[in-house]
Amino acid sequence: MFFFLFLLRIVLLNAENNFEIIYTAFSEDNFDKEGWHLQNSYSTTLFRKCGNETVFGGFSAFSNTLITYNSSLPPHYQIYASFLFWKIDSWNKEEKECVLIYFDDKLKKECFSVEQDYQLCGTFSEADFDKKVIFDIQMIHSSKNIFIIITSNLNQGAENESWGINNFKIEILKCPKGCVYCQDDIMLCDFWIHVKSFWQTPSEFDGWKIDDTKTLSPSVCAGLNIAGGYPNLKVNQTIENTIFNLSSHFNVQVEFKLWLFGIWKDDQFILKLDDYELLNEHINQSAHLINCGGIQQNVTLINLRAQMNHSQSSMKITFKTQSNSTLIKYWGINAFDLYIGKCSINCEQCYGPGYKECTACIQDWVIFKGECIYYNKIPPLTCNHISIVQQLQNISNNIHQIQLKSDQIGQETLKLGENEIEFDLNMSIFNLEIQAQCQKNIYIYNSIQIYIRCYNQQQYIFTFSCQENLPTIILKTNLHQKFEQTKQFLLNLNKTSVELYQLVIMEYQQTQLLILSLNLIWI
Repeated sequence: MFFFLFLLRIVLLNAENNFEIIYTAFSEDNFDKEGWHLQNSYSTTLFRKCGNETVFGGFSAFSNTLITYNSSLPPHYQIYASFLFWKIDSWNKEEKECVLIYFDDKLKKECFSVEQDYQLCGTFSEADFDKKVIFDIQMIHSSKNIFIIITSNLNQGAENESWGINNFKIEILKCPKGCVYCQDDIMLCDFWIHVKSFWQTPSEFDGWKIDDTKTLSPSVCAGLNIAGGYPNLKVNQTIENTIFNLSSHFNVQVEFKLWLFGIWKDDQFILKLDDYELLNEHINQSAHLINCGGIQQNVTLINLRAQMNHSQSSMKITFKTQSNSTLIKYWGINAFDLYIGKCSINCEQCYGPGYKECTACIQDWVIFKGECIYYNKIPPLTCNHISIVQQLQNISNNIHQIQLKSDQIGQETLKLGENEIEFDLNMSIFNLEIQAQCQKNIYIYNSIQIYIRCYNQQQYIFTFSCQENLPTIILKTNLHQKFEQTKQFLLNLNKTSVELYQLVIMEYQQTQLLILSLNLIWI
């Protein structure tokens, strides 16, 4: 049975974790370059036939060309991207003529020989062969944005060596329903809210300063806006900004892409939030040439994300690099997104997203059993009926037994010790009957505390001595509350006493208030 349930769980997980296609291009009837950035094309005709298929680029169109796809994505935690690459004509592996593909910060590079495969299009000669290669990648990915850069280092014109792509596709594993951010489909994620994005457009640079003096300005590489970059932000410089008016939260999450221009070896990148060093990345990556605004730059890309506990309404963000090298190099950031883990509704401070994890409420709201409610008071119950009688009939042969009855409480749920009882807001009357049996030389002591809202506190204390001809005391009362709010009680039961406490709010403080007690007392 256990093995069957285990297999069923695997089947259900596989069914839930299906990749969903969210973008396709250059296949069937979908040949449109909208959303693509293009640099150094060799022709205005961007779609060419190669064999029986149409490709984006192709013979005499793309050579030392760069294309970039940049798009926002629905909330997700994994991505799968794929396309068919067409190598056309006389690429020379000895000259290290290669295609470079950046799936965000993941680089794939492949160099081609002259003698490969077959002739499909381009120049039909003994030295010119073509090859089709599927490039794909599956990776952990939760950033709102994805970019894919495809370029080559070909050193001849597109009439001699060229390339193209088709059957381009992006698939994702979506976050659970109701989540704007997640890192898997297991952990709770509906408490995350997106607060701020920076550096997707040139208008998102206000407030950022370099070394606290100079305004940060953007650069462009591969068609992407970058905060800083070449020649605006040098090594050993710092950029900083403060974000204000954050909603009530307990955690922050940041995601961004770090761009490095030049040769970075044994250097450091540091991220601070409110002067706390959250990231200290050792940089020792290899760089590859990319055409950045007409200039060939050695470029390295790194996706970064970090998370920390945070509850302040403002947050200072500091980025900086450190290097002992004398080499001239630059850096920048783009696709920055800030998320906060929000507190529950009407909660001002919390240590988690749940209703029971609030430590302070917004103005005019108070905590009641961990939740924020609007009222400044939850008044105690009032008593609109009391009946106490003594009778001859014994309730049992157990001389110390106490029995409790109520229309609102299931007898089978009660136990000796502490019982938590909760009634919904529509229940205004709580009736209670307590039967206590005594014998000679035993008193039954009943203390009934009654509070009436807007009136002075009233207490009724009754003491009944046990009589041989009337061994049983029956107490009946109706406790009433017009206040429409969930009612919480603690009922303490043992063989010789009953104590009923109500959880109330008095003067903005949660209090356990004794409503009723009945005790058997020995003389």
